[in-house]
Amino acid sequence: MKTWLSLISIAALAACSPAVDDDISTPDTTAPDTQADTVETSEEEASEEEAAAPPGTDIHLFALDWSGEAPVLGASLGGITRPGYDNQPFFTPDGGLLYTADDETGETDIWRLDLASGETTPVTQTPGESEYSPRIAPDGRLSYIFQPPGGYAGNAYLANPDNTDRQPAEALAPVGYYGFSGDMSAVAVFHLGEPMTLQLIDRTTTPETVTHIADNPGRSFFRAGRGPAIYVTLADDAGIHTVHALNTQTGELREMFALPGTSQDFAVAVLPDDRITFIAVHDNRLVWRAWGGWEPIGAIDWLTGVTRLAISPDLSTLAIVAEE
Repeated sequence: MKTWLSLISIAALAACSPAVDDDISTPDTTAPDTQADTVETSEEEASEEEAAAPPGTDIHLFALDWSGEAPVLGASLGGITRPGYDNQPFFTPDGGLLYTADDETGETDIWRLDLASGETTPVTQTPGESEYSPRIAPDGRLSYIFQPPGGYAGNAYLANPDNTDRQPAEALAPVGYYGFSGDMSAVAVFHLGEPMTLQLIDRTTTPETVTHIADNPGRSFFRAGRGPAIYVTLADDAGIHTVHALNTQTGELREMFALPGTSQDFAVAVLPDDRITFIAVHDNRLVWRAWGGWEPIGAIDWLTGVTRLAISPDLSTLAIVAEE
């Protein structure tokens, strides 16, 4: 067990917890979140192990204030900053933050930060195995991508909150990212291949029914409040990611708007009246989708390599993943 103290003090806890990030790339035997974070080095510069290791990432937490439907970046609240991979934050309804973290073996486990006490505890401790992309599924179970010993299988798994009674939630593999429908009848997945594809899986049929939806999806999957939609992105040849709403009942894709620049990461805030606010990053600034365009809500120019974003269910806290 560790204590979340501050951006500086927690950095000393180097060997205790893990995390992950990525870009879309040709799949190999490593997990998807480590593929895109791999630093390119020559054989003379590093061993294969060093070249395959993802760069270190930290999770920074900030207060998120609101002026009506407009978000405003607030004060720093610390975060998870230790040497290694700390990534893929997901806020839980009970005041926690799930994240993925690596250890000295290169394997990853899921950890939980208690936002009130600052305590961090392991959710999964599975020697020889790795877990990625933690979430709380709509039915309250823990979900993640499971990597068994000896290679990457990439199934989405479901388990009890303490990781007991774990089982595959779908059979398609290898899968990198995912999002369940609100009634758990379907799951949308990022399927690794050439090209990468967005697939929709009907979990109510035996065997499951897999439908190809589109090529070149991004890694962000967010459920759209109470409806059947999941927000995803699709990339064009120029690397511009456009947000789409995927209807998990019909498979219909509805194009919405492009993310700024070449970012593929965004976060979704579901407001009390069920309206949706989107937050992204552009030119070292946080921006939100306002009245048909992107408006700045705060500078984060001291952070580099910003990727993943997450917003707590009560809309009070923002998690930002950046390079160490």
